[in-house]
Amino acid sequence: MAYFQYFRDSFDSLNISFGDLLPEEALLLWLRVYSYQDLRQMTGAELKKSVSSLREDLLAIAQEQPVEVRTEPVETENKTGILGRFIALHPEHVHVAFVHPMNMQTSEWVLGHEQGRQHLEAALGHKVTVRSYFHADTQEQAEALLEQAVEEGADVIFTTTPQLSRATLRMAVKYPKVRFLNCSVDTPYSSIRTYYGRIYEAKFITGAIAGAMANDDRIGYIGSNPIFGVPASINAFALGAQMTNPRAKICLRWSCMAGAPQEEFLQAGIRVFSNRDVPTQDKKYLNFCSYGTYQLNENDQLEPLASPCWVWGAFYEKVVRSILAGTWEKDKNSPRALNYWWGMDSGVIDVNLADCLPEGVETLARLLREALRSGALDPFRRRVIAQDGTVKNDGSRSFSAEELLHMDWLCENVEGSIPEFEEIEPFAQPIVRALGIHRDRIPVEKEETK
Repeated sequence: MAYFQYFRDSFDSLNISFGDLLPEEALLLWLRVYSYQDLRQMTGAELKKSVSSLREDLLAIAQEQPVEVRTEPVETENKTGILGRFIALHPEHVHVAFVHPMNMQTSEWVLGHEQGRQHLEAALGHKVTVRSYFHADTQEQAEALLEQAVEEGADVIFTTTPQLSRATLRMAVKYPKVRFLNCSVDTPYSSIRTYYGRIYEAKFITGAIAGAMANDDRIGYIGSNPIFGVPASINAFALGAQMTNPRAKICLRWSCMAGAPQEEFLQAGIRVFSNRDVPTQDKKYLNFCSYGTYQLNENDQLEPLASPCWVWGAFYEKVVRSILAGTWEKDKNSPRALNYWWGMDSGVIDVNLADCLPEGVETLARLLREALRSGALDPFRRRVIAQDGTVKNDGSRSFSAEELLHMDWLCENVEGSIPEFEEIEPFAQPIVRALGIHRDRIPVEKEETK
């Protein structure tokens, strides 16, 4: 209580407007950047300076809707007219840094982002200098690598996992002239921008494939973590399966919980399942039959069908082109935090199709892909009923990005539930604490204050 009083006194004494933000709300954000140990050791002047440096972030979380979700790519051409082209200040060359946990040999996720980095270099050539930094595996290692990237001249820094958001925010506050982006979603920090992909669109396609291929109407689905956007993916898959098989039932299990879902499905006689998504465009991962949607064929062998995949190069190229064009600054026109959530229409998300798909199923999948890319198809613009019988959509409208990201219910043809924090394994708890759809229910992590 004494620490809070100390913080509140400093907060209240600042001659700065923070809108209707309460001191306790400000403290929660402050603790995302600093620690209780910092609070104990800072002088009054140091504490005031640290709060002042977070003003833009504090103003963002004071908004009724602190996060602005952008579902379309940033503008990559400066359309300010002839005079604007003479006045506009934009760089001719950009130093780009990627900061990853682990490395390409130990993480397929990192490999996918590094392939995106390679695409960026090939697409922009001499206009960019690109460096990658690996093994940001702890908070201290992440901050040290981010400091190194800034010292080596980085103008824009991408940190490629949600677990790096805290270190990214700390460095963004420290170096406000450097552009920082973190690969996560629904994070209310104005100092950084976040980015992710609408993977549910590709899940709708793989759901349609699964529905067509499941002989007994039962389909297994292995969910990753109960975080923002994941229930939308489960439901899109379920709706896709229902489109090709009205009797389809989705048996939901979670890889973040105890158990062996695939073995459980096989023992139950389920022969078609959906697992984690392919992290790159390389189809070899699809053939591993531990990614995407696959089946147990008539020879009792696992056989790939299809998988959503990430195309990170398309995202990185568009963002860096917007910086080169001078449109990066214009993209943010409000005090809210800016989150990019792009999909198949921007080329950031795609679906890999296995070579063994039946011709008719492959044709359907390609038609669905083109419809999603063009905007002619919205997986959720239809009658949608939840497990409890509630009509979530009568088919007359589309869900907003916020509704999709914060979806915390499951469709009527899904058998299973969304786990609570206490039910998941310790290895998954950090990401669920940061991005969990029920994160407001999670007790605050206690920190040593001695």
